[in-house]
Amino acid sequence: MRSAVIDIGSNSIKLLVADGVNATPVFETIRETRLSPNTESARERIDDTAFSAGINTVHELFQIARSHAPEKIAVVGTSLFRTAENAAEFARAVEVATGTPMQILSGEEEAALVAAGVLTDERIHAPCAIFDLGGGSLEFIARPASSDKNVFEISWKLGAVRLSRKFFPDTKAPISRERLAELQAHVREKLGDVLSQQIPSAAQIVFCGGAAGISERLLPELSASAMKTLLHQLCAGTLAERVALGVPEKRADIFPAALAVFTEICGAGNISRAVYTTRNLRYGLCARLNSAAG
Repeated sequence: MRSAVIDIGSNSIKLLVADGVNATPVFETIRETRLSPNTESARERIDDTAFSAGINTVHELFQIARSHAPEKIAVVGTSLFRTAENAAEFARAVEVATGTPMQILSGEEEAALVAAGVLTDERIHAPCAIFDLGGGSLEFIARPASSDKNVFEISWKLGAVRLSRKFFPDTKAPISRERLAELQAHVREKLGDVLSQQIPSAAQIVFCGGAAGISERLLPELSASAMKTLLHQLCAGTLAERVALGVPEKRADIFPAALAVFTEICGAGNISRAVYTTRNLRYGLCARLNSAAG
């Protein structure tokens, strides 16, 4: 069976077309369409320009998905749509544009699908601890060796866009030690002692999401020490200097916040290194749709 998933996030909109219960990819693409507000505000709202761009992108990706003749196309929204005041309006516009209802996933649903997708990667094994960092949220999932079910799932509002607009409002300037310390303290407070209590013994540590992919490309390995060194190097530079170091231009404003989250995860979980996989939510949902269709 073949299915397609359009995953609408805070920072990008992704399409995956995949076959079978292992979600073998047929086609995938990402559009860097940022819907989340770029500035901190008491009201979280998708502004008119981003709203129109998002609907146009979803319509484009839906047409591409149809060209691959899937039995099922699902459209889902994640963290931003759990909090934005015009999320329901956006969902209605998606349905008008595509003829397909948009499902807004809860944090628990998102975490479960992330884990299902990660475990379609043959390199990943249980026990494992999975961290999926997006623009709006951070999901953590623990899977023990002795079970085919997750034993712990949680979603925190610790996404890179959300944190950047709160703690690093001047996106073009270097980031001061004081600002970085404030963000790190906030992340530590939110994580608490969850990781030390919930990471299974001898677990494989897995990072996924766009920022994890950038980290993997820029570093020789996803180690705590290498990420910490890169974080301080990026914070010392301007936006242009981050781009010169290899950070994609459309992510250079939020990547330091993402890297700060990764380093705090490592500290809270006593993690020395992790592996990266591209397979997360959309793979998990494709696998589920194909299994149900079969």
